[in-house]
Amino acid sequence: MAGPVDIPAQCPQTPPQTAIKSSDRLLPEGQGIYPGRSPADSGVWDLFDDPIKTPSRSPRGKVDEAQDDTDEEGCLWESFQCLSVREALARKTRIQATLDQNAADTEAMPEDPFDSQHNRILFNAIDKLRLAGSQGLINIPQLVIVGGQSSGKSSLLQSLTGIPFPVNSGSCTRWPTRIVSRRAEPGSKDAFRITIEKPDVDVHGMEPSHKPIEEYLVEGDVLTKDKLVEVVDIVSSDWMGISTGAGKRGRNFASEVLKIELSGPNRSYFNIVDLPGTFQNSSKMNKQDQSQVETMTVEYMKKPDNIVICVLDAPTDFHRQEVYSLACDFVDPHRLVGVFTKCDMVQNEPEAARRVVSVAGSLHKRWFLVRNRADKDGESFDLRDAEQSLFDTAPWNLVPSARLGSTALKTHLGEVLGSRIRDCLPHLCEEIESKLNQKLAEKESLGDPRDSYAAKRQYAINTARKFQELATMALAPSEELPEGVVPLRREVNKLNDEFDQFIRTKGATWTFEDADVDPYTKMTELTHPESKPPLARLTSSQNGMAGFDKQFPNCSEVRDSGDLIKAIEEELATYQAAQLPGIVHPIVYTEIYHKQVEKWHGITQRHMSRVSENIQQCYLSILKLICPSDDDNRLRQGLEDILPTFSTNISRIAEEHCQKACDEETKCTVLQTTAPEFGKKVLGWRQLRFLKATIDAQEIRSREGTRMSMFLEYYDLVHPTLKENMVYDVHDVLKVYYEIALSAFIQKITHFVTEEFLTNEQGPIKGLNTKLVLGLSKERLDSLCRENEGTIKRRVDLKREIENLQGALAIVDRARWQTTELEIY
Repeated sequence: MAGPVDIPAQCPQTPPQTAIKSSDRLLPEGQGIYPGRSPADSGVWDLFDDPIKTPSRSPRGKVDEAQDDTDEEGCLWESFQCLSVREALARKTRIQATLDQNAADTEAMPEDPFDSQHNRILFNAIDKLRLAGSQGLINIPQLVIVGGQSSGKSSLLQSLTGIPFPVNSGSCTRWPTRIVSRRAEPGSKDAFRITIEKPDVDVHGMEPSHKPIEEYLVEGDVLTKDKLVEVVDIVSSDWMGISTGAGKRGRNFASEVLKIELSGPNRSYFNIVDLPGTFQNSSKMNKQDQSQVETMTVEYMKKPDNIVICVLDAPTDFHRQEVYSLACDFVDPHRLVGVFTKCDMVQNEPEAARRVVSVAGSLHKRWFLVRNRADKDGESFDLRDAEQSLFDTAPWNLVPSARLGSTALKTHLGEVLGSRIRDCLPHLCEEIESKLNQKLAEKESLGDPRDSYAAKRQYAINTARKFQELATMALAPSEELPEGVVPLRREVNKLNDEFDQFIRTKGATWTFEDADVDPYTKMTELTHPESKPPLARLTSSQNGMAGFDKQFPNCSEVRDSGDLIKAIEEELATYQAAQLPGIVHPIVYTEIYHKQVEKWHGITQRHMSRVSENIQQCYLSILKLICPSDDDNRLRQGLEDILPTFSTNISRIAEEHCQKACDEETKCTVLQTTAPEFGKKVLGWRQLRFLKATIDAQEIRSREGTRMSMFLEYYDLVHPTLKENMVYDVHDVLKVYYEIALSAFIQKITHFVTEEFLTNEQGPIKGLNTKLVLGLSKERLDSLCRENEGTIKRRVDLKREIENLQGALAIVDRARWQTTELEIY
């Protein structure tokens, strides 16, 4: 598209007042403009012809081909002297004519001429062929815009495509830009995609970019003007290697193609290529730049299926615009569409405006007059209204309306391109296309022939890349994962959830008292029984665990809380001799905790084993897809032998991590936590025990006895013994700490150990890569990648079958080309 550049000065010039020069290259033989003669192929009036001959004026509205041809064959041309008389006669019916014209234009020119039902059918077929990769099978017609620098190409391109190209910005097109627009499904969003393609044509002396242009990609929803300018600047400097100016370092133009793809539910189907503008010598460019741009333009012009839009700006002398001479030399007339831009810039120069109308009338009938959109035009600017306002005035209103304005041009381009496509596009035969696609897919699965060491290595590299692509998708929550490939991420997440549920429910040696009770909820229930809280217990996860028992064998047994109390008492008896009565020895906490979590290692090992099984299923499913089994698929067999080694190595690493995590729990000497809820929950359990005792002691009030005896009994009920107090303290502290430690342990295993198991570069999922392939010996690579006889024979058969199907499509193409009409519904 464009990049910053100083444009050679090309000030608009009014055509000379002398008689028009003619050239054999510009006008057909014998059709120069002379007084008393009319150009035989013109569809507009020659304002400088014989004043006596006055033809009847064509009504405004769509001019069909029959009428246009009649004008060319027998139209008499009015002269400059009789303009005033004709305008006086026309003034009486101007109002009614304008109303009729608006109605006719509305009917003749659709809102989107490219999207007529006729063209939609043709362009949709072209788009399907293009998306299916058929560009190399047939020559797909496209529109190519050529013109000089500052001729108004960018403004015209914006009118045709809707892309906000910067105009009047002191920049010029530096490389070919292909705009491809296609219709998306109803309800979908607008989208754009910008890439860089290799050159369509060879230009001598124009060196290719050294950048990896195939890697460039920009995507988004709405292509704004600012975004386009940003893309152009980055592509110019970082990808195309543009360095403006003269000298050895100057690289002012590139032949690579900037491709802009647009899609949306309201988009039309079209394919337009904008080329760098031709120019005269400039001191700020290299000498060869002019010839290289001209060569590029000619090469595009010479392609027989391209429809060339030749852009000339009205204010500049017609004979100074070299691009038209090139078009006459290298473009067949039926492929040429001419456009005079910037007609509004000569509106205040009546003589110049009449001259433009006269020149346009002397040329081929496919020439149009348009008004350009300028940067000064605001957001509310309506190009169609502006053009209608301009062309309703003299001398523009002497031109048939079918040759005036951007809408008329788009209508004509839609008709020409549609006709061109119809002539070369085959009737899309679903059966043939389906078979061809199947054969191409099968050929693709075989890869390139492996008849050399380099080919075998490339085959192995491609296989590794395919494996990595699918492995990456399997590790991500991707919905595009091919059927048959194990969605590893989803399966491992499921295993993590099951591990979490099981170890929380059955991971302890003993169950704690009131295991599913929240102390503060229970206290509320006891002090306000009338409130009837919805839940006095935490949700238990015991239900549904029976199905997990087989997955975690020998780990399901959990002893009751009574056994836990006995174990605490035994530990207190062992260590209490070294402590004062009522004071718990610190080691009691760690000893009971170690016994409480001793099942964690077994449960974790079983979890990692299940993850390993899923990893194996995943990489085998990928190998099955990218290396289909046949009688002798050596590469698949070799990889199935290699990958288990990776799995064994990474399993050992994962086991070491698990052992370390479990040792941190079962061999710790001090229990520590910074969790703020620890102290709160311990206090809650103590308060709950005191509340229960207080409620039980209230029954003493109804008994008989001395006040002292009642007091002592009350005290004994509320305050437990020193032994009971120590047992309860150990129980409650471990209960709160166990819950906190268990959550941290689960997170460590599922978020770190398991994740490392999945994504380790030495594991089977990521270990099969190009580095591994490049490290194989020549002998090993040959044994893995050489083709068997069956594959070689199938490759030959596929080549013949594909050629036959392509030939069938060519036959259908020729048959469709012979069709004279396309039915329009």
